[in-house]
Amino acid sequence: MKFECTVNGRECSVDAPPMRRLLDILRQDLGLPGTKEGCGEGECGACAVLLDGRLVNSCLVPAFQLPGRTVETIEALAADGAPDALQQSFLDAGAVQCGFCTPGLVMASRALLSKNAKPTRAEIREGIAGNLCRCTGYEAVVNAVEKAVERGYSPCLANSSGGNAGVILEAGERGKVFMPRSLEEALNVLAEHGEKLTVVAGGTDLMVDMEKKGLVAPEAVLDVTGIEALRRIELRGEWLEIGAGATFAEIAVHPDAIAVAPALAKCASQVGAAAIQNRATIGGNIATASAAADSPPVLMALGAVLVLASSQGPREMPVEEFFAEYRKTARHADELLIAVRIPVSVKGSRQMFRKVGLRQALAISRVSVACVASLKDGVVTSCRIAAGSMSPIPQLLQNVSEAVCGKVLNRNLAEEAGRLADAAVSPRTAQEYRKETTGNLVTRFFRDILEGGGTD
Repeated sequence: MKFECTVNGRECSVDAPPMRRLLDILRQDLGLPGTKEGCGEGECGACAVLLDGRLVNSCLVPAFQLPGRTVETIEALAADGAPDALQQSFLDAGAVQCGFCTPGLVMASRALLSKNAKPTRAEIREGIAGNLCRCTGYEAVVNAVEKAVERGYSPCLANSSGGNAGVILEAGERGKVFMPRSLEEALNVLAEHGEKLTVVAGGTDLMVDMEKKGLVAPEAVLDVTGIEALRRIELRGEWLEIGAGATFAEIAVHPDAIAVAPALAKCASQVGAAAIQNRATIGGNIATASAAADSPPVLMALGAVLVLASSQGPREMPVEEFFAEYRKTARHADELLIAVRIPVSVKGSRQMFRKVGLRQALAISRVSVACVASLKDGVVTSCRIAAGSMSPIPQLLQNVSEAVCGKVLNRNLAEEAGRLADAAVSPRTAQEYRKETTGNLVTRFFRDILEGGGTD
C-alpha cells in the first residue's frame, strides 16, 4: 500500500505492506535509526515515538493505520544538529550511558511535559514507567526531567486530522484492507466479508502475537480507529456509554467515568503504561477474550451491558454472557462491538478493583477481583463480585453476592464472603495461592467499607 504521512515535520511517501510495523518503516524505509527495537512487544519502550502527539510504541502500530498521521521521532528534537533542552538535560544529569533506551525515555518525557509542565517526581516516574533501562538508573532520568522543567521545557506537540489521506492499495491488497470512516461503512464491510476479517483497533495483542508467537498475519483487516463515533464517552439517560474504540487513557481521566465507575477508571489507569493506554481500547480488551484481560471483571461487577451491531441492527447482552470459552465470544462474524453501557445507578456505590501480578506495576494479572456494593443503614442492598485471570473466562461470583445481600455488614459477614469467594474460583495453576488471594481481596473490600473506605 502507498500513502503519505508526516514524519518529523515533513511529508513522506511510504510504500509498505499493510501489516508492516511503524518501527520498521522508520528504521529501514525512512532511514531514521534513532528509534530502537528492544522487546518487540510493547513492554520496554525503546521504540517509543509520538503519533499525533500521543506516546506510542512503534512496534505495535501497523502501516495501514498511518495514512495522514503525524509521527515524531527522536531525530526531530535535534533538527539543527544541537540537542534540544530536554536532551541537554539528560546529558547534564548523567542520564545516558549505553544510550539504547534513551530515545524512548526522551520521547516519553517529552510527552509527559507536553501535558504537565511541572510534574512531581512521582508523576515523572509514572510517565516513564513503560520504559526499561538497565544501565543508567531511573533516578538519573527523573533528575534529568526535573532539570528540563527548571529550564521551562513544555513542548507543544504536533497533531493531525487522524488519517484522512488517500491510500493506494496494490492488486493483492484490495479487498483485504478496509479503513472505514463511519460505523455504517464498517458494518457493510462486515456484512460482506465478516467471516475472513480481523477487526483491529489498538493492535496491542495482535501485533505482539504476530511478532512473538508466530501468528500468521490476518487474511483481511478492518481498521476501526478512524470511526469517531466509537470513541465517545457520554451519559445517555440511565447509562454511561463508552464507545468500544475509547482508549484506556481516555477512560482513566474522563470525568463521567470517574464519577460513575471509579473502579473502571482505576482499572484503565493500570492497563500497561502510557504508551499502551494510548493505544489499547476497551472494546479490544473485551473482544479478544483474553483470560488475563483487566476490564471484563470490572464490567461484570458494574452490571455492564455490551452493544453489538450489524447491518441488520443492534443487540445487547450482559457482559458476562459475551464470553463463551477461552478466546471465544458470542459475537457473530458480521457484528461489531460498538459500546459498553454501565448503569448510572452504580454511581456512589462502593467499588474496588485490585489486580495482583508478579511485580507491583505493569504486570499481567495473576489474580484480579472487582467488587461493587451498595448499603443502606448498614445492610447490603446490592452486590456484584467478579474475578479474572484464573480460569479461561472471567467469572461472576454470584453465590457471594447472594450470601451478603439483605444482611447487616459486619466482620463475620466479611470473612464469610471471603471464604465463599475462595471456594468459588477454580484456578488452572497456583490454585492455593490464587484462591486464598481472591478470598482475601473480597474480605478486604468489605472490611474497608466497615472502616469507612471501600472505593478503590
